[in-house]
Amino acid sequence: MHRRAAVLLAPLILLAAARASASEITAFLAIATPEEAWASGVGGAFSLSFFSILHFEGELARQPGEVESASMYTLTGSVLVAPPIGRLVPYAGLGIGGFRQELGAVSDTGTLHALIAGLKFKIGPIFLVKGEYRRIDLSGDPLLDIEHRLSVGAGLSF
Repeated sequence: MHRRAAVLLAPLILLAAARASASEITAFLAIATPEEAWASGVGGAFSLSFFSILHFEGELARQPGEVESASMYTLTGSVLVAPPIGRLVPYAGLGIGGFRQELGAVSDTGTLHALIAGLKFKIGPIFLVKGEYRRIDLSGDPLLDIEHRLSVGAGLSF
């Protein structure tokens, strides 16, 4: 009987949490290390927050290489803990996803894991700016290694 009650209540709890959620959309500029391999990159993210502390984020980023024919695209899903402290929102979490690197006519596709830490500053009820650090681990033997990525972005909260 307890199991049936849990099964029946779980969708209602999730629906209530979804209605109480806030969303954010951000665009960012990024730099990566090793610096001799990577040029400045760009990306965007969309996140949903539940209970004002738990965030789920999807991110798409493009990091061009210093060599004109080199680039990497990443698609990452992340779970972040983000306790608000007034207008400041520090956050940290883990991300998993996929990547595709190209170097001339050669390409490589694989998975990635990310350790994420950042800080958001809310400007009024709608605008925000954020800075973020990611330690990125790529699977296999990638064409170009990436260790860290720093980004600065701006977005909207709704």
